[in-house]
Amino acid sequence: MRGRDRARPRPERRSAAGPLAFILVVVVLVIGIAVVGRPLAEDVIVGQVAEHDTLLKQSFIRTLVADRVGAEPDLAKDPRAESRSFVISRGETAGSIARRLQADGFIQDALAFELVLYDTGRESALQSGTYTISAGLTPRELARVFEKAPSEQAVLRIIEGWRLDEVATAVSKAFPKIAKDEFLKAAVVGTRRNTVLSGLPPEAPLVGYLFPDTYFFKPDASADQIVDALLDQFELRVGQTLRQAAADRRTNVYDIVKLASIVEREARDRKESPTIAGVYANRLRIGMKLDADPTIQYALGEWRELTLDDLKLDSPYNTYVVAGLPPTPICSPGAAALEGAAKPAEVPYLYFVAKNDGTGDHAFAATLEEHEANRVKYGNK
Repeated sequence: MRGRDRARPRPERRSAAGPLAFILVVVVLVIGIAVVGRPLAEDVIVGQVAEHDTLLKQSFIRTLVADRVGAEPDLAKDPRAESRSFVISRGETAGSIARRLQADGFIQDALAFELVLYDTGRESALQSGTYTISAGLTPRELARVFEKAPSEQAVLRIIEGWRLDEVATAVSKAFPKIAKDEFLKAAVVGTRRNTVLSGLPPEAPLVGYLFPDTYFFKPDASADQIVDALLDQFELRVGQTLRQAAADRRTNVYDIVKLASIVEREARDRKESPTIAGVYANRLRIGMKLDADPTIQYALGEWRELTLDDLKLDSPYNTYVVAGLPPTPICSPGAAALEGAAKPAEVPYLYFVAKNDGTGDHAFAATLEEHEANRVKYGNK
């Protein structure tokens, strides 16, 4: 009897899951290295640039740094900062100047200033001397300031929300030969023919029309030349917007500027400008008094917290007593406030109160009951 053949072992089938899993692991590792490793590599490069700014001569390095600093080249560290002296020594490098600007509190990031210089090929064009600058200037503006020796130009920074006399003080500091009174005499409509001044009498002061910005003048500029430059900038930046808004809303540019000046003093967060303008527009439409603290502060001549007695001030600027807009604008509004006043948001609100949380934001309400609840909630008297 023949024995049974032993069953031959069948070849094992290899599962495709193993190799696929291995490939997947490799892909994940490669992606992980790229994701984690790239930021580390960028950190190393940026660190090297901070020590050796000449690396910014390479375009790919500038591209990397530009991604890192974002909008910083065009942002001022403190728009309301006072002017101080800053000295550039003869032969000082761009990197050294940038680091000192950051250390002295003029800019947020030295890299942003260095990037501007190398991106425009001006890293070796900075002039030595003693400059008067502030943290209200952006890195890009500072680069422009340092292109000329201090004796060849004067820098004038006008801050949003300044009264006309505050503008005059800034002018007098930047141009010692121009007295405050001389500037105030020049800062009237006079014979100027800017379209935004249409309908105003020659003696009307230009409060509200001297556009907040950074200006560069020759040191011997006259008061009239400075006024013309600030007024022309107002016309250039917002003139068309205001004229169109006046036509659409059947009002005049002057009243829009008045409203904008109040909005400027109220809206610490620029994004709230249209909403705050909408609240005041609603009040004006129904004949309700504005109850705007800044108009009384303007009449008092100082931006301070008001007392209950202040609310009884006998003045045409007391909008707690007198209905409607004040007789004149109360400050120099910036672009956000002017655009908000030109196109107020369509909102149901009649009231707003500061949240007092450090953000500068407000709580808005459509009814007095909601408003009183917000006052209690946010600790307002």
